[in-house]
Amino acid sequence: MGDKQTHWELIMHFGFSLLYLLVLATGAALIELVARGMRWLGVSDFTYYALSGTAHLILLMDIALLVCVLYFSARKLLRGARHEG
Repeated sequence: MGDKQTHWELIMHFGFSLLYLLVLATGAALIELVARGMRWLGVSDFTYYALSGTAHLILLMDIALLVCVLYFSARKLLRGARHEG
């Protein structure tokens, strides 16, 4: 039962991590849409590029976190499989 529980915990941790990262990516997309909408309203270029840059930075951090989650989850899963065999 310990192995099944460990795998279930790993799957749940991975699922919640992906859900959290999806929320971050959605936030970045919304910030980009707000920036484009503000550009249409005629705000300064500085404001547009500041918001757009923030959205891109959030998305870049989101991708880096996704890579980390995938790496550490796979490493933990493989480590558990190695100890089973």
